[in-house]
Amino acid sequence: MYGERFRGKVALITGSTSGIGQAAAALFAGQGAKVVITGRSEEGAKLTRQLCLEAGALPWHVTEILGDIMDEKFIDKLIDETIKKFGKLNILVNNAGTLELDPTGAQGWDMSVEVMDRSMNSNFRSVLLLTKKAIKHLVEQKGDIVNVSTFLTTPTMGIMSMPYYGVPKAALDQMSRSMAHEYVLKGVRVNTVNPGLVATSFFARLGVGNEKARKMEQYIASHPEYIPLGKVASSEDVAKTIAFLADRNQSECIVGQSIYIDGGSRLCCNIDMSDFKEHM
Repeated sequence: MYGERFRGKVALITGSTSGIGQAAAALFAGQGAKVVITGRSEEGAKLTRQLCLEAGALPWHVTEILGDIMDEKFIDKLIDETIKKFGKLNILVNNAGTLELDPTGAQGWDMSVEVMDRSMNSNFRSVLLLTKKAIKHLVEQKGDIVNVSTFLTTPTMGIMSMPYYGVPKAALDQMSRSMAHEYVLKGVRVNTVNPGLVATSFFARLGVGNEKARKMEQYIASHPEYIPLGKVASSEDVAKTIAFLADRNQSECIVGQSIYIDGGSRLCCNIDMSDFKEHM
């Protein structure tokens, strides 16, 4: 059954207390996987667990391990407790990441180097550390890794207001390709999803309230020069692509690829937040 395509598999999904990670956790749980929820929000973790159970997961097939993914000691704990609880790891979804802002209000390359350091730690270094610690377990199971990047890494795009987000994500894309080449020889596939604007969550990271965020999404979606498809992707849209890449029956021959989920934005535009200031 399609609804049980991940039965018997263990999926660890970082940043699964909200947004894309939360949607992915519920989807995997609903299709038979044992799911490890991780993030920093206890309230968010409870909601994700509830969504997993509503999707059909058994209570003992869902566990929460909370902490800071940038803390190497927590990463050790995360892997150790996952193996202790479920005995193996089949799927790693590296979704956690942050859009770091400069407290001074500086934009673009005027932001401090300290902001770049935080962004590199959150969006690249933590993924590298977790993957390195998880890889032996994934090799044992001939598992799958899906990294969550961004459409901002498109080579022909240079987003002036968010370079400190795009740069570490570009490093993540290159890490994915390099690891894919090495580890497919050991049975592990590595791929990347590169979402464009995702409903609510993107603007929430910028401190924009839900009502304003919805207005911004409507504005952007109504302008084909930003999103030709005319639709801002949902977290569920991204989660379905993550699940596709983790499903060997559907995507076995896809290795080391970046799958863009942006409604065609990278084909036509260079979105910059300064374009939207008058609408915020």
